[in-house]
Amino acid sequence: MKMATVLLLLLSALAVPAVYAADEEDHAAHHPGADKEQAGPAHDDRAAGMKMEKMHEQMTKMHEQMEKIHAATDPQERRKLMDEHMQSMREGMKMMRGMGADTMGRKKKGEPMMEDGGKDGMPMGMMMMKRHKMMEDRLDTMQMMMEQMMEHEAAEQEMEHTR
Repeated sequence: MKMATVLLLLLSALAVPAVYAADEEDHAAHHPGADKEQAGPAHDDRAAGMKMEKMHEQMTKMHEQMEKIHAATDPQERRKLMDEHMQSMREGMKMMRGMGADTMGRKKKGEPMMEDGGKDGMPMGMMMMKRHKMMEDRLDTMQMMMEQMMEHEAAEQEMEHTR
């Protein structure tokens, strides 16, 4: 029951950026005369790539922590490792929260989505391909995070059974 609740909350939280993006598109359609120059700066691919790289490093850290948890025989050491892993998961979720706007072509919440290729003249097709790739990466990262949560829960249950 606890795992189902956690997964439901996680999936709900992860759906918010996609719903928010749809709202932004609908809202932009109501303002066809808006000046495209006010749409904000072009999306910084390097910054998004660096965030994704940091997230992958965080996932690697969590995997290593989980390996140590499984290898630990001392209950106190295992509890300490579990607490560290939980903190790492929280940090990972915090990082992912900031990635949502980048994936949708906004730097921060409230900033409009880019409707064209931006000031650098990138074709719309290329822009959509980049967004699609970034969304795939984010979904892969979310899946890995959910796997870590499930593995953490299993380790918690294992610890309870060995008491």
